[in-house]
Amino acid sequence: MGGSSADIEALLVDVTDPGDPTPGMLPAIFRDIVGRLDATGLAYAVVGRIALTLHEQARFVGEIEIVADLGADMGERATELARATRARFTAHMDPQRCRRPIVLTLRPCTGATETQLLAEAVTRPWFGVPAQLASAEHLLWLWCHTEAPDHPADAAALIAGGTVDLHRVHGLLRETDDFEEIGQMRLRLAIGDAVLSTTSSFSRFMAERRARLDPNHVPIWRLQRAEAADGDER
Repeated sequence: MGGSSADIEALLVDVTDPGDPTPGMLPAIFRDIVGRLDATGLAYAVVGRIALTLHEQARFVGEIEIVADLGADMGERATELARATRARFTAHMDPQRCRRPIVLTLRPCTGATETQLLAEAVTRPWFGVPAQLASAEHLLWLWCHTEAPDHPADAAALIAGGTVDLHRVHGLLRETDDFEEIGQMRLRLAIGDAVLSTTSSFSRFMAERRARLDPNHVPIWRLQRAEAADGDER
């Protein structure tokens, strides 16, 4: 059920201010930072809702989130790359100059597990350039391993799409969880939300289907049974 970057571009409109050009600048900003990363040869993966679209239905995106293997000596270089992109697109990324700026996050891997997951990134043409997009397992592990307002909904949507290996993600969370097992708890909650959303969608579909049915329609099997009964009476 995954989409493409074109699906994201179709949603890049500020519904409260259709004349605002900032949302539509996200593809250009994306191409700029990805080009800088490729030029340095850094291993990276695009995460967040931009990558979610590879596996599930597109949603509005206002942030570019990238994880990179920066090692011990590339942190400053990554900061320079992000700063250069922000300087080029300051009119659309500076909170002092626009109401809803595009946010760029370029961070290092959180540990050995995430560094390994970078190797599973999928190369796809995205907004006109080849880009490394995080795997479904990387996204779900990340959203259960860390906390943010959008993570529960995004995790449930990813699970509902049926493209993620839940058993593997559970194993990764067991390796990286603290003693309270918060990540595994978030995974269970996300699975529950995915089941409820899928069940709710199916129920709505069946209700709409029943509403469209002709109340006077008689199933063919019932007509055949009635005809057979009439024949026996004769």
